[in-house]
Amino acid sequence: MIISAKTIVTGDGVTVLRDSGVLIQDGKIQEVGKLTELKQAHPEEAHVDYGDATILPGMIDMHVHLGFYKSRADEEWYTDHLKAYLALNNAQRFLRAGVTTLRDVYSPNGTCRQLIFAAQKGFIRDVPRLFHCNRALIITGGIDWNFDGTIQVDGVEEVRKAVRREIHEGAHWIKTMTSWRTPDASEFDQDELDMMVHESHRLRHKAAGHASRDPAIQMCIDAGFDTIEHGTHLTPDHGKQMLKNGQAWVPTMYVYKSLWQRLHDRVTANGLESLNAQEKRTYGAYTKTMEAYKNGFMPAYNTGVMVLAGTDCPFDGLEYATVAWEMACMVEFGLEPIKAIATATSNPAKMLDMEGQIGILAPGAIADIAVAEGDASVDITALQRICDVYQGGKKIYREV
Repeated sequence: MIISAKTIVTGDGVTVLRDSGVLIQDGKIQEVGKLTELKQAHPEEAHVDYGDATILPGMIDMHVHLGFYKSRADEEWYTDHLKAYLALNNAQRFLRAGVTTLRDVYSPNGTCRQLIFAAQKGFIRDVPRLFHCNRALIITGGIDWNFDGTIQVDGVEEVRKAVRREIHEGAHWIKTMTSWRTPDASEFDQDELDMMVHESHRLRHKAAGHASRDPAIQMCIDAGFDTIEHGTHLTPDHGKQMLKNGQAWVPTMYVYKSLWQRLHDRVTANGLESLNAQEKRTYGAYTKTMEAYKNGFMPAYNTGVMVLAGTDCPFDGLEYATVAWEMACMVEFGLEPIKAIATATSNPAKMLDMEGQIGILAPGAIADIAVAEGDASVDITALQRICDVYQGGKKIYREV
């Protein structure tokens, strides 16, 4: 089969092809090139022309929580069964929006492992390729301490055992959260963070560190975490260190922007007094967060540090948000659309050790492909209008 469109973005952060096509055979991409040449060389192949659309690699979201049910109005109804249905529904919605690979950075214990197993058994279909951390490691009483997607550990030996336990539970990555209650302190000590990375790497797993500001960011960099999650106040100096170390940044800006925007719209319409005390604190904190991202994203990006798109979704009321909205934030703050697309294609493929297999339109790659209405190379919002998705060369079902 040959699929074609006016615009093809290969995902490498550089290449844009016009009036070209992609030859798909046996679930793999065989050729990418001018449509006339492909049709002449392969006259027997069926041809699907998407017209004024953009063909790009299936997108990759590096920070999701498929089974996160906390803060929902009916939270008490979420038994293990309903959590599984929630995770499945979220995964399928991501796929239909052109996200063919996910990294879940904590959900209720066993949720992602069983989702993967159910897909392998053929019990479910149309779910993205999934990498996961199972549960996140936190200190006693740390962030989300009362959620079954976290595990409380204290001290180096408890950390070592927890890393081993999560790997035993099927985790591909190890996740920790070490910045929350005290802005100028890390939840974990340096020796605990060092052990997380040491034991993860020793057992051939990577590690992700949730750190919004210093000293937590610097401590996670020093410990050797493969990715820094959020990094709200990440600086160019941090970026230079991370580039040297081969570490990557997952800024997750849109989730903060969307929550800030809701409160900001209320304040604009009805004044600050329309917010209750908790909402005022949240609005103040998120205003500072958005200022930090707006002023700091491009200076950090320009150091050359690898940036990966992630949404921190889906939350109640944010189910629509995919990396398309995260990339739009990046462009708003100054990044070229073609570079932003690489943060959700070839960049994460490298961090997932699948370079050349996913996140790229090139011969030999798996035919995970998204088709967006419009020219995404100049209008990043086109990625919010996905019209077709292919997974391993097979077009998936999408509701009309």
